[in-house]
Amino acid sequence: MRLTSTGQKTVRVLGGLVVILLIGLGLRFAAQNGYGRGIIGSLTPDKVEGLDAATEQSQSNAAFAGLPSDKPAALPGAPEVRINFWAWNSQMGCLYSNGGPVTTEGSLMEKQGIKVFISRQDDNSQLMAQLTRLAQGLHGGQAQPRDGIHFIGIMGDGAGAFLAALNTQLEESFGPEYRAEIVGSCGYSRGEDKLMGPQKWRDNPQSMRGAVIAGVLRDGDWNIAQRFMGDNGLANNPDERTYDPNAVNWVNTSSYVDATEKYVSNYCEERPVVENGRRTGETKRICVDGIVTWTPADVTAARERGGLVSVVSTKEYSSQMPHVLIGIRKWNQDNRATVEKLLTAFTQGGDQVLAHPQALSRAAEISQEIYQEAGADAAYWEKYYKGVTEPDKQGIPVELGGSKANNLADNLLLFGLAQGSTPETSRFRSVYTVFGKIVTQQYPDLVPSVPAYDSIVDVSYLRAVASRAGGEVGRAETTTFADSTSRVTRVVGRRNVKISFATGSAEFTPQTERELQQLFDELSINSLAVEVHGHTDNVGDAAANQQLSEDRAIAVKQWLERRSAATFPSGRVRVFAHGSTQPVESNRTEAGRAANRRVEIVIGS
Repeated sequence: MRLTSTGQKTVRVLGGLVVILLIGLGLRFAAQNGYGRGIIGSLTPDKVEGLDAATEQSQSNAAFAGLPSDKPAALPGAPEVRINFWAWNSQMGCLYSNGGPVTTEGSLMEKQGIKVFISRQDDNSQLMAQLTRLAQGLHGGQAQPRDGIHFIGIMGDGAGAFLAALNTQLEESFGPEYRAEIVGSCGYSRGEDKLMGPQKWRDNPQSMRGAVIAGVLRDGDWNIAQRFMGDNGLANNPDERTYDPNAVNWVNTSSYVDATEKYVSNYCEERPVVENGRRTGETKRICVDGIVTWTPADVTAARERGGLVSVVSTKEYSSQMPHVLIGIRKWNQDNRATVEKLLTAFTQGGDQVLAHPQALSRAAEISQEIYQEAGADAAYWEKYYKGVTEPDKQGIPVELGGSKANNLADNLLLFGLAQGSTPETSRFRSVYTVFGKIVTQQYPDLVPSVPAYDSIVDVSYLRAVASRAGGEVGRAETTTFADSTSRVTRVVGRRNVKISFATGSAEFTPQTERELQQLFDELSINSLAVEVHGHTDNVGDAAANQQLSEDRAIAVKQWLERRSAATFPSGRVRVFAHGSTQPVESNRTEAGRAANRRVEIVIGS
């Protein structure tokens, strides 16, 4: 199933990387589709840990609210809200709550007394332009501007770069109160966004050195590959005009569909070879051997050529890609009651889709009403919301699709408002921090920084919704670990981390806090099982070294669990002590002994 040209969930805007001409304002966003000229050589992304979605379950117990009709609700004089959404299955619960493109009779939104208009918009430059038009109207004195839209939805892992581009212009043009901000989430990508490649990449990530992957650079699915590369110590070549045999290389595409078409057509080109950022004088014919994409382009790759598997996706990295709802701060504050009613209906819709198959089926019908995808129907949207494993053209089983709706409890957990977490230790703060860092690391000329987290997230609306709901917030998805002593069977990432201890003890040094916070952010993005392996050099008594390695690993485990019980439940972090038995360097030199005094993190399912 192919998307139309307007049906590409293209996230081309990551941090000032797109061109936008805002009609009527003449505002220009940076037009650069190249690479950061300040980068020398290939960079290894920061390593980030992931989550095994198969261990997570949403346990919604909401009573069935009944199906909305397809007749638009009258609602005379009701507040109106205009929303632009990508064609993306993570929004199923929010669509269900509205009953259709316009709020319908019997819908959850009608019960809230507001009238919502939802339309499809897959062009992020237009999403930025529409939000800016609303801000322009507000700045011009219109309490309820007729131009522009009130909310848009995008991938949460791309929010930092998206807002870096947008808020710079909004604040310069109108003032800080007109900046865009995140107020909630409709759901998650849970498998549909992925890195696809040969089976050997999944079995042995080191075999990706020299790989050539097609995709939209600096977007959410590119982030998935960067995550996997960082987890496994693989360098990224940020210059899509050269080829580095020791790094992962890229063919930049105009869309996710274009990425798949390049693989299906066996696209090749000649490139100069580089090593350590310097051209060798050689050239090499390179061909696309992997893609980063999303449903339905992954279906196209499987059906028309095959040979690729899901190397890693938002099934494993399941907290990476939440949907986020973004609006203009001033309008939100001036219309607080309307925003809270919108979130109430949206989160109730999530509960219905999670708990009742007939609600999911109706949401799939609404999806097609709004998205109007050529060749698709309600059954298509429902099938790939659930996710399936299908044989490709070569008979290889391939995982395709996979999404999840969010209820109120899921929102509270995501933004650090649930029991056992805080806004300072929230999963979304970690997502925003880690992926903002990746894009600024790889392209510092294009995205030198992203906005401060607290300037772009306002949890007060969700707090108010939860307060009125009392104990009726639904049930958040939970992760359980039945056996805290078992070893990981599928390793997603393995790496040594720098954690400073006082000599000969398991006491952290003053500089350790920053090191542990970075580890916390990386691991908080998801909930894969975490193994903490303690190692020492061979100086001193072997038995004492064995105990020291265990004490240090336990210290790391306890720090993580104290930081957030919601993110690190009992059994998630497992400790293994090795003393001096597994050196990675010779113990004959001080440098070798220092390398052997380490903590190794292994994550997987």
